[in-house]
Amino acid sequence: MTSYVLFLLLGLGAGSVYSLLGLGMVLKYRSTGVVDFAQGAIAMWGAYVFLRLRLTGKLELPWFALPHEISLGTGMAIVPALLITLVYGTVLGLVVFFLVYRPLLRAAPLTKVCASVGVTLFFEAVAVLNFGTTATSAPPVLPSKAFVISGVVIPGDRIWIAGIVVAIAVALTVTFRYTRFGLATRAGAENEMGAALIGLSATRIAARNWVLATLLATLSGVLITPISSLDPTSYTLFVVPALGAVLIGRFESFWITTAAGLGLGIVQSELVKLQTVFTWLPQQGLSDGVPFLIILVTMSLAAKRLGARGATGTLRNPSLGRPTRPGATALLAFAVGVVVLVALHGSLRAAFMASIVTVCLALGLVVLTGYVGQVSLAQMSFAGFGAFVLSHLGHSVGMPFFLALLISALSAVPLGILMGLPALRVRGVNLAVVTLAAAAAMDALVFSSVKFTGGLGGRKIGSPELFGLDLGIAKGNSYPRVVFGVMLLVVVIGAGYCVARLRTSATGRMLVAVRSNERAASAVGIRVAPVKLYVFALSAFLSGLGGGLLAYEQSSVSSSTFTAQASLSLLALVYVAGVGRIAGAVVAGIMFASDGLFVSFLDKTLHVGQYQTVVAGIALALTAIQNPDGVASNMAGERGPGPRVAALRDRIIPRRHRPVVLDVPGQDGAFVEDVAGPTPVSRA
Repeated sequence: MTSYVLFLLLGLGAGSVYSLLGLGMVLKYRSTGVVDFAQGAIAMWGAYVFLRLRLTGKLELPWFALPHEISLGTGMAIVPALLITLVYGTVLGLVVFFLVYRPLLRAAPLTKVCASVGVTLFFEAVAVLNFGTTATSAPPVLPSKAFVISGVVIPGDRIWIAGIVVAIAVALTVTFRYTRFGLATRAGAENEMGAALIGLSATRIAARNWVLATLLATLSGVLITPISSLDPTSYTLFVVPALGAVLIGRFESFWITTAAGLGLGIVQSELVKLQTVFTWLPQQGLSDGVPFLIILVTMSLAAKRLGARGATGTLRNPSLGRPTRPGATALLAFAVGVVVLVALHGSLRAAFMASIVTVCLALGLVVLTGYVGQVSLAQMSFAGFGAFVLSHLGHSVGMPFFLALLISALSAVPLGILMGLPALRVRGVNLAVVTLAAAAAMDALVFSSVKFTGGLGGRKIGSPELFGLDLGIAKGNSYPRVVFGVMLLVVVIGAGYCVARLRTSATGRMLVAVRSNERAASAVGIRVAPVKLYVFALSAFLSGLGGGLLAYEQSSVSSSTFTAQASLSLLALVYVAGVGRIAGAVVAGIMFASDGLFVSFLDKTLHVGQYQTVVAGIALALTAIQNPDGVASNMAGERGPGPRVAALRDRIIPRRHRPVVLDVPGQDGAFVEDVAGPTPVSRA
């Protein structure tokens, strides 16, 4: 019994961090309506700032390449380092708010989610560039003198951290209940339009709350550093259990959020103990999967909409494109792709093949997020599951490649349907929370299984063969082979053609109707639940297909390729490129993929490949602010291809019966392109 009590109290350390992060997320949501997925990344950066001040006396600035350190002397004591770090957090909170989030106060939930993902990618990438990926330990911050409770010796820092968190929760509760500032924030959260009418400034209220939330994130990073080794990745994912605590508190209650965070840390710690007692329990990832279960149950049973705020502006999601001649476009794309494959050699040809695979992965997001407006942060988890299933089918069973590829893609469909079940009750930001937690759970429970994934070494993938013809990317000294690229083109262009046909079909019009207004779509006879499950299944199939192609392209597959961070990066690429258009998937693969053609060319000529994630983060935030429609919309224009592209197309492809393009505005404020025809498009 003594050991159980010990593990229970040890869990107060992690639980306190979840609570602090959660309290900051409550502040941000109540004042701006933003569920900030970057809260963990801000905590990580604050921890690095504090640690560098303590060890070297240098103040780290949030950029790279240029001088990013200011020497303040030698290593500092705890108190001055902490004070400087908190002041730093105040300034950082103001800068991030006014640069990124203030322009998005009236933006759609999807836009806010993508902006926070961009901030996450930026700070994580800069931390990797400046500090590396090696975990770093830190000296104690709080008194470490042990307490003896009922004969159990407890490290003192856990008790101190829990006490600090409880005190902060009490202070916030009192402040927001009895002070003018708290009442103004509550008024804005309940009815932003009414608050504006009585003279309350939404910007001023949001800025103050954002600073407080950033200070809490910075403090949490400082306090957890001596308990948990510091590295960019793990700190960023602390936001997942924090989200579980926030959801239990319904994004409203400070004390419920605090209690939930502490309880979650205790449960995770107790599970570590139970794993040593009950050997039949999973020995890896069990405690990390608890937040996902909490989030899933909370969102399913108490699905309270987080977007019910009195907004003062019209929400606008990215616009949608509509393919007009998918068959001719597919043939033209195949011809151009073959020419590029033959023209390129060596690493650039391999990069072009990687671009083609990324296009397939991006198509899953175009269907799910672009056409139906459902945010998914677990696409690479679907891809990873399909890739590992392929490694078992092709390598162990010896199944023909095309059949193994098809089955591996289909194997991801049940996961997609399971992910779609919460979407029947929640959407938007709520669904993004569920999918991010699911991605973290897949990392912990599925991709950590040595039997399934092969451990750190991964699993080998045999070369694809068709009727005795080797279609592999390598054969002897020949790498990369054109025949493999042609196979990729056939599969991916075929998938793109099917997506284009879907968009122009009656089913596609139902998807757009659900995206625009679910209640109106249901009122005109569209069954919203089956539509959502269908599109999640299709998106998972495309992701599983892309995962299988990625496995063939790399000749091996490892779990590090399919992490939650990879899903965040994929969303960033596709959103910047244009998540509402198939052309956006192509732009994402060719121009923005980290191992794709354009980035590889720049890296080969200018050696800038290491900065790709940083650029992706900045581009994602800027796109969310300035142009939610993405790069592809600028290339295509609002009503289809631009004049130069249209002229080139008309010269290559004879004009026949050109459909009439109509502008159909959805009720979510998004601009939708559709075509006049015998089946009218619902204006609901």
